[in-house]
Amino acid sequence: MKILLLICLLFLTMCKSQESKTSSAERVHLLYIDTSKYAVLNFREEYKGYIFDKSCKPTALSADDIYKIEKIIKTKVDNYNKNSAHKYFFINNPNKYYKQFIAVINSKCEKEVWVNCFCEIFPSNFPWKTQTISVLDGGSCYFQLKINLTTNRVYDFGVNGVA
Repeated sequence: MKILLLICLLFLTMCKSQESKTSSAERVHLLYIDTSKYAVLNFREEYKGYIFDKSCKPTALSADDIYKIEKIIKTKVDNYNKNSAHKYFFINNPNKYYKQFIAVINSKCEKEVWVNCFCEIFPSNFPWKTQTISVLDGGSCYFQLKINLTTNRVYDFGVNGVA
């Protein structure tokens, strides 16, 4: 039932705006997003000054935003992998990672999103759809980045280290 509702919402989102810069061919790919690997987390006040600037305000993400985020992640990871000197830090198939998103509007009225990527849920019963996962080490199984969706700028990209 949830999947059917999501498909309907995606369809309505795709049909409502003719101003979008995403082509109709690209929009078809939105239907193939594995929503079981995504969590849009609620904004918390403690993120101000920690993940985002202090004047930010929470916002929502659209299906187009998520598609754009995926494209940006793929480009960033491809560039990172080309320049990675150590195979342990190579990121394989970022589209298969679980992802947590927190979205805000910054002081310049630009949409930003913090993305937390991880290849496994550990411990397996961790409530990752409502709480951020934070681990020490873990290598390329864990990486994070911030994306300014308005300017397409990626910053604070980091891959976890190893013990």
